[in-house]
Amino acid sequence: MEHPYSCHFEIDYRYRDVEIKLNGDHQEIHFKFMIAFYSIPSFFFVLLRLWDGKTKKTEIDGFGFAVRYYFNVEEKNLFIEHLTNDENDQPITKNYKFNFEKFVKAIDKGFSEFLQEQLSKGILPLKVEEHSHPLSKHVINEYEEFSTIINARKGK
Repeated sequence: MEHPYSCHFEIDYRYRDVEIKLNGDHQEIHFKFMIAFYSIPSFFFVLLRLWDGKTKKTEIDGFGFAVRYYFNVEEKNLFIEHLTNDENDQPITKNYKFNFEKFVKAIDKGFSEFLQEQLSKGILPLKVEEHSHPLSKHVINEYEEFSTIINARKGK
């Protein structure tokens, strides 16, 4: 039975944080990062290293939020361990298992749709290029590289 994957990006332009919500295989994971102009390209970079088989395991943090994500690719699956704290500062661990190809394709589609929304709202293209803007040329170039690579071939 097919379990559709979907992804939604939200950027808080005031604080320059990004939240990524991904649904797939009856699971929902939220990635929340600060410093969007840095964390978005870093997220794409991590996924590409896993996609190309340059690594099978890696970790990323919330770039300022008290969260950590451990990624592990085994065959066609992406396992994610999400470590954070609850409102009482007690540790919480959540585990996820996704089809890796569907996961990265959902990320690709989600960011593409987000960019289209920003174009229709007049946010893009930027009136003045600012390196620290969450949708700077650097961020968009890193996304385009990610999208080109994952759409050109299957992961290892």
